[in-house]
Amino acid sequence: MEAQILVADIGGTNARFALAGLDTLALSEIRQVRCGEHPSLEAALGDYLGGLSATPDRAAIAVAGPVSGTEISLTNSTWSFATPELCRRFGLKDVQLINDFAALALSLPYLPATDLHQIGGTAPVEHAAKLVLGPGTGLGVAGLAWSGGRWVALPGEGGHMSLGADDERQLALLERLRKGRDHLSAERALSGPGLAELYQAVAASHGLNPDGLQPNDVIVRGLGSDDEIAVEALELFIDWLGRFAGDAALLLGARGGVYLGGGIAPKLVAKLSSGSFRRAFEDKGRMAAYLAPIAIYVIGAEFATLTGAAASLRAAANP
Repeated sequence: MEAQILVADIGGTNARFALAGLDTLALSEIRQVRCGEHPSLEAALGDYLGGLSATPDRAAIAVAGPVSGTEISLTNSTWSFATPELCRRFGLKDVQLINDFAALALSLPYLPATDLHQIGGTAPVEHAAKLVLGPGTGLGVAGLAWSGGRWVALPGEGGHMSLGADDERQLALLERLRKGRDHLSAERALSGPGLAELYQAVAASHGLNPDGLQPNDVIVRGLGSDDEIAVEALELFIDWLGRFAGDAALLLGARGGVYLGGGIAPKLVAKLSSGSFRRAFEDKGRMAAYLAPIAIYVIGAEFATLTGAAASLRAAANP
């Protein structure tokens, strides 16, 4: 019988849990909960494990934030935890931690073509570096590199790089977003909360002060035609996301493809495919020809990060 491990994907808004086969990486017993419904990871995990007939003794947990040591404080959540305490409380022999987008990167070799929507470019260069990024509660970024024998994830915190402007109009909007902050990172605009703030900034630039919207409301209105402020905010969001993806692709040399994950990109497939995103991605002057053949994919698999977390534990068990 195939050994089962516990895998988890802990974001700023949602927590996902599952069992994964260590050999096949097949997922079962998948459950998703809102982080706000539980005071801590321990509470959410205890609730999940309480519904299983047997508890695995090994776990791989992907977290939305930097991973260093055994203590974790999530970037966009109040949750924090330590792996020794998880082991003690739930009888686990081992808990492996991994950045959530590093885990998503590790899932790429296992995703079927049906879970990928291509936006321009040609076929990826075999064994070339891959880039995965995506807006959600934050802005995750990671790479995937071929070591000669296996794929290796390259975790990072690229979402906290500075965000730049192309013209005076964009600069004025960035100044509105930056107000009250020492540093304006890309994540402050290219995320769900960032999109909601961008909507308010665009409205203010037109002398308006509408009620605040939830990120999904901005997306829905922006995809329609009744709310001109939402349309403008969403177009700017997609333009900036394209430019950010192009910058990151140049930095990594991502000729193996750029992959968009997170909670927002799958909702915007049609808009991302309309042309402006791809143009912004390639608009790098002398480097436009370098970026033109790079394929961009929107990841449709809902639980790919869980698969990547399982792959990371399997790789650690078989160095």
